[in-house]
Amino acid sequence: MKKTKWETADRLARRHFEVEPNLKHIFLLEPVNERNPSEPIKLLEIVEGTIERGIEPITFAADPTHGVDYPSMIIEVSPSEFRHIRDGRLGLQDHGWTLGKELRVG
Repeated sequence: MKKTKWETADRLARRHFEVEPNLKHIFLLEPVNERNPSEPIKLLEIVEGTIERGIEPITFAADPTHGVDYPSMIIEVSPSEFRHIRDGRLGLQDHGWTLGKELRVG
């Protein structure tokens, strides 16, 4: 049975925490459009030591053989860039996104 985008986002977050030791936080970016299977799951990842380049999405195709039934988009930012997002100096709203639920392991 196909998982929801929320379930898939949680699965992606768990995998990313397993392989990236400098990953500090992952947030789901909203809106999440469950009705449109081609709309990607969008994750904001805060990674210590990443190159600061602003909001630069990287997209991935769906990979059903590995349990990922939807395309995904990752935006990796440094802790400093995340502070700028939080205080409004670096805008997710320019892309039509808002900061959603934090996805945690455990």
